[in-house]
Amino acid sequence: MKKFFKVTILLLVVLLISSVCFAAEPVAKGDATMILVEDNVNSMTFGRYGEFEKKMTQIDTQNKTIDIRLTAENHQEALANLNAEVVLLIDASNSMSTNRVVVNDEPMTRKQLVLNAASQLIDQLLTSTENIKLGVVEFATSTIPSEEGTDKDAKIITSTLTDDPDELESALSTVASDTMGARTDIEVGLETAEQLLNTSDNSSANKYIIVLTDAIPNTAKGVKSDTYTEKSADPTKAKLTELDRKGINVISMLINISNDDIKVSGRPEQATFKTYKDVAEYVFGTVLKPTAGSVYYVTDEQVVNTVTKSIYGELIPENEYKLTNIVIKDYFPQNIIDNFDFALLTSPEIGEVTAEVNRSDNSITWTISELEPGAVATFTYRLTLKETFSSDIVGLNLPTNSNVTIDYEENEVPGEQKHNNKAPVVALDVPAPKEIPQTGSNIPAISAGLVSVASVVAVASFIVFKRIKLK
Repeated sequence: MKKFFKVTILLLVVLLISSVCFAAEPVAKGDATMILVEDNVNSMTFGRYGEFEKKMTQIDTQNKTIDIRLTAENHQEALANLNAEVVLLIDASNSMSTNRVVVNDEPMTRKQLVLNAASQLIDQLLTSTENIKLGVVEFATSTIPSEEGTDKDAKIITSTLTDDPDELESALSTVASDTMGARTDIEVGLETAEQLLNTSDNSSANKYIIVLTDAIPNTAKGVKSDTYTEKSADPTKAKLTELDRKGINVISMLINISNDDIKVSGRPEQATFKTYKDVAEYVFGTVLKPTAGSVYYVTDEQVVNTVTKSIYGELIPENEYKLTNIVIKDYFPQNIIDNFDFALLTSPEIGEVTAEVNRSDNSITWTISELEPGAVATFTYRLTLKETFSSDIVGLNLPTNSNVTIDYEENEVPGEQKHNNKAPVVALDVPAPKEIPQTGSNIPAISAGLVSVASVVAVASFIVFKRIKLK
């Protein structure tokens, strides 16, 4: 029994020596050759406008360095570069001039209320962005009865789209003093607004028609004196749908549309629509499900706020959108941490990045409090092979990074975390030493021999032990 244990201890000592002999040996940096295996680019979008990229910008195979650049960008269009063309389509029918309202203790006609709001919107748009042009169209019906239901039911007030504030204010003054027919041909108004947009050769501009009315259609092209039926509702709805299909954004504000029953002489007894709101929602849709673009049902008191805040916010969405509290973490594999040195080559233009790798999770962290519209931020770091490195990584494909995660907030609401593990991949090669007879280290051969002997001894000892036990 004692002999058996002595043999076992001897075996363990032999194995220990063997394992030491076979442990990874340090390799000199100068003996290695570095090659690029995969030039992977890590690209991610985050939020509505955020975009991230991590890519290798340079590999120096002689000095064994890898330069990697991280970029965060907000593709949100900056205000000064906003590209838009807008037509204000203003109702000039009788109800706009005959309905008098009191807003903020000031009496005026509903038309004047709408024109005041339109004037403020024009001023906001022209002062907040350089690349925007506007036009003005009015609609109702022709003052000549025989021309009702024709192209004469709307007028282009500004001959072209313009960014001249004086010209646009003059156009609003024309609408204020102009007289048109009593009825409301919204279909022809939309068609005429589209014609004004088509005078522009700026095909890249975002196109908008803003409908400002207190009425629902009771006339359409080829239709006269409709009593709020499908005869005028269907063509108007079809025109809205057509504009939407063409990529023209229609924003409609309908003022004081009531739920009162429609009581008009000559109206069919079995008419589909029972109230004015029925017609409006059939043509324009509801707030939650509009026919095209957005639709606002407002009171007189809400007109100015809706035009200058809600509609303006749709035209200039940057005022309402923020990309903030961005945290980008870049993780490294353990074999990169153990065998490469990390160093920042440049600091980011926006935000801060940790100067050293956090060994608790093998990461660096880039924090950005806010990424403004059009902003681009970058920084570059370098991975350098250490002067001596482990032979364990020789011949392996070595991804420089294991993962990237991005956390962020949109309008103060946390977005879904993004992650991507793509990274450049390199490999290291060390030429095998030439065999020279009777020289060099015999440790590998000796170790192999010791392992073989230890194995034989272990088996023999076990057999002997069993025989002694049986006796």
